[in-house]
Amino acid sequence: MSEAGAAAILAGLAGFLFVLVAVLLVFYVLKSIGLMTMAANKGIENAWLAWIPIADLYIAGSIVEEMDLFGNRLTNLGMWLPVIMVGGMIIGIIPVIGTIISLAAFVFFLMFSYQLFSMYSPSQAVLFTVLSILGLWAIFVFVIRNNQPVGQTSSGGNFTA
Repeated sequence: MSEAGAAAILAGLAGFLFVLVAVLLVFYVLKSIGLMTMAANKGIENAWLAWIPIADLYIAGSIVEEMDLFGNRLTNLGMWLPVIMVGGMIIGIIPVIGTIISLAAFVFFLMFSYQLFSMYSPSQAVLFTVLSILGLWAIFVFVIRNNQPVGQTSSGGNFTA
């Protein structure tokens, strides 16, 4: 391979990497703005934690608060969402069982996402959840950031399902 060919390949890879990083940065900003806005609207303290990785899971869980998980009520999602997601990633490095645990954490996150989208955009919850599988979760969180939770008045009040 000639030097010019190698340089062209490296330039192409560098360009691809630049675009990838730019897209990921845009998604990060959209997700953070969305979660911070929803947390502030809901009166959650320290909404700025939406900008910190892992702490953003706490904020997201605090927004949803609780959900049904295969017939069981899971409360305090602000604590459980980071534990399940980070724990799933860490245990995911173990062969076989890690794959199963990672898949379970992914399914849990989809169920969580559906609950979040159902609260803020019920008519599009299924669509947003399915498209989140493609990595578009941050965009949808940004899109729903100013919506009021279903069953909640603008003056605050409890979520009713």
